[in-house]
Amino acid sequence: MTWKFSKYFSGLLLALLLAGCFGQPQAPPEKLDEMSRKDFMAALRWKQYPVAATLMKPEYREDFLATFNALKDIHIVDVRMIDLQTVQESRRFETTLEMDYYLLPSVTVKTFRFKQTWVYFDGEDPALQGFLVVTPFPPFP
Repeated sequence: MTWKFSKYFSGLLLALLLAGCFGQPQAPPEKLDEMSRKDFMAALRWKQYPVAATLMKPEYREDFLATFNALKDIHIVDVRMIDLQTVQESRRFETTLEMDYYLLPSVTVKTFRFKQTWVYFDGEDPALQGFLVVTPFPPFP
């Protein structure tokens, strides 16, 4: 299997898994919040930006994708959660994430710290179900 095929197959598989999670959330919000955070961080780590974008409110997805599509030479080393604060009975939480990365031709690893607010949605629209990031992605340094 070629690298390119493997990369697209992995992305498709991850997207299908996420779509299944958001179609009809079977777990309570308390369980979905952790799954959503982990899915977002894994999607960033593996450069699956369209998958990460599905975990953001629709109005922020295009800008998020434009940011990362412009960074063709970025290599993300790690994404980790630094802080988590739950608000409103597990239906809203705020995180601080750190992303270690380098941009070729430089091999110097840099750290980008950013905050996100997540809110639980249980509406009829499939694009607004589960936990979604309700803050725009900050400008990349």
